[in-house]
Amino acid sequence: MNTRQFKLGCVLLCSLFSVTAAAEKWYWEPVFTAISGFDDNVRLEVSDPESVFSLHLDANARFGFRTEVSDIEFRTALKTHQYDGADDLDYNEALIGLDASLRRNLDTMRLMASILRDSSRTSELETTGFVDTNIPRTQITINPEWSRRLSERSLLRLGFTHTAVDYENTPGTTLTDYRFNNLMVGLDYKLSETTALQLTMLGNHYTADEFYSKFDSVALQAGLSHRFSETLSASAALGVRNSNSFFINPVTLERDEERDLSSLISFSFRKEWEKTTLEGAFTTLDLPGGEGRMLNREGVTLGLKHRINERLEFTLDGIYIENKSAGGIVNAADSRTYYLIEPGLSWRISRWWTVTGSYRYRAQENRVTNSGLADSNALYLNLQYIWPRPWSPDWKAL
Repeated sequence: MNTRQFKLGCVLLCSLFSVTAAAEKWYWEPVFTAISGFDDNVRLEVSDPESVFSLHLDANARFGFRTEVSDIEFRTALKTHQYDGADDLDYNEALIGLDASLRRNLDTMRLMASILRDSSRTSELETTGFVDTNIPRTQITINPEWSRRLSERSLLRLGFTHTAVDYENTPGTTLTDYRFNNLMVGLDYKLSETTALQLTMLGNHYTADEFYSKFDSVALQAGLSHRFSETLSASAALGVRNSNSFFINPVTLERDEERDLSSLISFSFRKEWEKTTLEGAFTTLDLPGGEGRMLNREGVTLGLKHRINERLEFTLDGIYIENKSAGGIVNAADSRTYYLIEPGLSWRISRWWTVTGSYRYRAQENRVTNSGLADSNALYLNLQYIWPRPWSPDWKAL
């Protein structure tokens, strides 16, 4: 661990412990989690699957200050992932983030920023699928937003996001550093108490450091959200995207330049019953990839929660993703399918302690190369502890 990493770790560790917090509008919410598990194909390989036992420790906290017109929140996290018999997969994660907002009359300003230190083991799971080795990664994100209330029914939104990703120890891999910028302008209009219209214009710019690769796009999307009842809501959006892509293959030096016009579709819903909540979504979107190209994703997510009694809860999560190269460029390595299903059972031992057991099945395959299906079965036992807030009238008011 170098000096920079050590200093970052010290700052994050210290932030988990409260200093003076007497003001009634200060809050502090630390959570600690320990997970033990077994995975029969931890590298998600087609052949020669490797089975390992693992241990994952997580300490994270939110703390900040709220007033009637402002909210400043800091987020910190420290995680370690240890694999028995596969030391090359061991890695640590660290996060420090800021979420600050200020409301002035008709205007709301917000700034979100974060520095995340993690690994390709987690960051590439739903994009490139490069999870068989451990490549350290640093991601810096800055996201300012502004909105203005134009009338009782309409709201104007403006946002910009800059993402910088740097990988370490990348020789011999296809991962490369990249920069991604996103500009958003939106208008929300409330048609009725239960229905709202959203118009959004998006602009994306992507460049990769090691490859001569860039991607620019402009998209326009119209959406409608509706609350059918107190327990059922849904939203849908349709759009069109115009993109320009340029990519030079670093091996063959072949040049690929494309213009592309494609559709954007999204749909989501949420349904609640007395003890059950079901929500799902289908989306098509462009997202940055770690192999020097933008990716186009079509994905389905599904989540189910059922409260069996006051202490016992059943959950079921599902993900299905199809990725391909965005912007009309064709690259066989990007044509990837990934899916996951994970049922779990949680028991709230007390107000502060929760234990969860879960089973996870995941799989990936390349639709073009037909290299075969790589799947994995895993079992996990999770113990979570929420640190009680200090017992004082000031903290009870939060």
